[in-house]
Amino acid sequence: MRHSINAAIVGLGHWGQLLVSSVDDSSAIQFTRAITRTPANVADFCAARNITLSSVLADALDDDSIDALVIATPHSLHYEQLMAAAAAGKHVYCEKPWTLDAGQGRTALHALTDSGLKVAIGHNRRFAPNSLAMKAILDAGDLGQPIHMDGHFHANLVPNKDRWRDNRDESPAGGMTSMGIHALDMFINLFGRIRDVQVQSKRVASTLDVDDSTLVRVNFKSGCTGHLTTLSATHMMWRISAFCTGGWVEIRDQDQIEISSIADGTRKQTFPGFEYPAIGTIGAALEAFAKDVAGGPPFPIPPAEIEHATDTLAAIIQSAQSGKVLSVE
Repeated sequence: MRHSINAAIVGLGHWGQLLVSSVDDSSAIQFTRAITRTPANVADFCAARNITLSSVLADALDDDSIDALVIATPHSLHYEQLMAAAAAGKHVYCEKPWTLDAGQGRTALHALTDSGLKVAIGHNRRFAPNSLAMKAILDAGDLGQPIHMDGHFHANLVPNKDRWRDNRDESPAGGMTSMGIHALDMFINLFGRIRDVQVQSKRVASTLDVDDSTLVRVNFKSGCTGHLTTLSATHMMWRISAFCTGGWVEIRDQDQIEISSIADGTRKQTFPGFEYPAIGTIGAALEAFAKDVAGGPPFPIPPAEIEHATDTLAAIIQSAQSGKVLSVE
């Protein structure tokens, strides 16, 4: 098994730079190329890391030394870039959402996986220690039978005024594509596949041209229920709560967990060093992808879950427009 892959970062804005920085000292993955719309803005960043910089995607696709693309571009560009990676024989780690359109998402997934290429999606919160602890508790059945899940991811997106996220085509259903998608992934991770959704989404107070209050009612295939809320004009909050017959467990941010059991009472735990942006989780996700590419363990979010989350997001977007209950499949 090889211990290092060469990657090209595609999109080097704020999050793209966090991705690269998170693996500066990694032995599993190194960034040797960067593709970005305005190279001059990140010339110093790339020079400090000996990263070859350009503005043309073909430069990375045609480079035989590049094993994989890490895509951190606006959502509407993902499909075209994923298909280009498949045609060039490059493995792909793509930031969420995979695509905005379910059909395109499925086509891109199969173009890559049918060619034997590895795929991964940037849900770094799955790698947070409190998320891992929560999943272990639920999988073990320590709190009894699952009943309901609440998810909250809020932030102030107003600083994105006149940037690419300030656009209903890029940010349908309010903050779902930038924030709520993380909670949606956690729903699928913890409670399994989703049967149907119903959405209320509207703009209440935001100065952006996107909704700032998006409420998603969820029915899981297991029979459990869920409610996902994302607000895009308030202070940051990340909270996932799972309620079971024997108690409940809740995570806040990426460093806190609280377990409340009918039998054993309530306890809390904090994991130092995982305060936002919890760069260790970003690096852990990239390294898990790199190890998969190099022949190691599979990335913990399989293609089937990427596809299901993409289908669910598409249903959420459509329900936000109609208000109707929509089946995911």
